[in-house]
Amino acid sequence: HSMGRPTVALSSEGAGPDAPASPTGFTAGPGEVRGEVKEAAARFVEGVGTWRRGAAPDPTARVVAAGYPADLAEVARPLFDVPAWESTTTVLYPQYGGLTPSTASVIVLARQEWRGASADGVREVLLDVRLRSAGGIWNVTAVLDPPRPPGPPTRTGGPTRAGRALLEAPRLALPDPVRADITAGRLGDPMIAVMLDLARSFDIQVQVAVSGHPGTVFPTRRLSNHAVGRAMDVRAINGVPVVDIPRDDPVLTSFMTAAARAGATEVGGPIPVAGRGLFTDSVHQDHVHVGFTPTKAPAAVNPS
Repeated sequence: HSMGRPTVALSSEGAGPDAPASPTGFTAGPGEVRGEVKEAAARFVEGVGTWRRGAAPDPTARVVAAGYPADLAEVARPLFDVPAWESTTTVLYPQYGGLTPSTASVIVLARQEWRGASADGVREVLLDVRLRSAGGIWNVTAVLDPPRPPGPPTRTGGPTRAGRALLEAPRLALPDPVRADITAGRLGDPMIAVMLDLARSFDIQVQVAVSGHPGTVFPTRRLSNHAVGRAMDVRAINGVPVVDIPRDDPVLTSFMTAAARAGATEVGGPIPVAGRGLFTDSVHQDHVHVGFTPTKAPAAVNPS
């Protein structure tokens, strides 16, 4: 599914088969928190994920050729699980997974067009790009999290009935990694039910569910609901990226309130909404986090 206008408008520069990769480059808009952090993450994803025929399509070789340390190959790995001899990667939306004064996680959704010996393809990929500030410059770093906890067991028979309904929901745009999470059963039915309820009233573009999100609540070691199939992040509502929605637009309050009414126990977004389980901070200026913890009461908006 695709709906609404593109979250980021980018144009391609022409290049011959032997020309160096020339990614277009993501430019942070005025609503971004620390836009230079996202620009550094986007440069990494586009630079490493774009190569012309003749370049070695190997993660370590590509990372080094793009001017980054070899140990970042693991960060770039989602771009290299198809046998492509040519690739163009364009960032669609970079979302914070976490932010401190000196460290960050940026969950980058990108579109990869690739050509291979036997097939060509287009897909969406998610990368959890970590960065650290040194002397005011943000550099991509390796992921040093503890091992991800085991999530819900994957299903061999495809999605649950609720998962199938989510995949087919006409007002819901799901990137390829999220569709794979649902198909494999990594996303729990209680969380799916919340999203199905929201998709009855809003056009929703999802950024990330399980795959591609930090396993712990950045920068802590506390388990993230994303890692165990109990959270999704929304990047756009009714066709407008969350980062671009005016903060006085009533759609933000109505969406966050609707998520609480649908049964979410935690709803994080760009604006404060008074009540239990609703919150805002610098990380959630570019998305709305909708999460579900079975041991907690559903979020509730204070009566006005």
